[in-house]
Amino acid sequence: MIAGSLARRYARALLDIGREERQLRKVLTEAEEFASALERSAGLREVMEAEHVSRRDKQASLDAVLSPGGFLPTTKAFLSLLVEKGRMNVLPQILSELRRMVEEHEGIERVEVTVPMPLSATQKDLLQTVLERRTGKKILLEESVDPAVLGGMVVRVGSTVYDGSVRTQIHQIRENLQKG
Repeated sequence: MIAGSLARRYARALLDIGREERQLRKVLTEAEEFASALERSAGLREVMEAEHVSRRDKQASLDAVLSPGGFLPTTKAFLSLLVEKGRMNVLPQILSELRRMVEEHEGIERVEVTVPMPLSATQKDLLQTVLERRTGKKILLEESVDPAVLGGMVVRVGSTVYDGSVRTQIHQIRENLQKG
């Protein structure tokens, strides 16, 4: 709970700075690049998160990673602040919040689609078009395959779930038959 609140505050601040500088998407991309490098390198992650490593050494490691990449001063300052405050362990939550805020700012909605087998490109395009008309937003489909759905699909848009799965229909028929 505290980490979530903290992550939202950092994300909100970075969002405001990114918008002010008109570099919002680039700041997000760069921060995600660093998080990816951190995830791939156990050594870097250990240096950034270890309590026995001094902040100066952490800052030197951070500079060594960021310098060749040509990162924006805003991104560098944000990551340096996390090192200074000992908050590098909250970076994934901050990025998750920031990504959600950036997409909201850009009118993008992530939609989870659960299907029994992968959708074809044509089916994805059709679903995306229908959802974009219905929501008035640009839709990013996140497809997951679950054979237990049996047929149809389950679509989650924000907190709304459209369940047109065969599994749910069979369940409802079973309940109706048991009621008599």
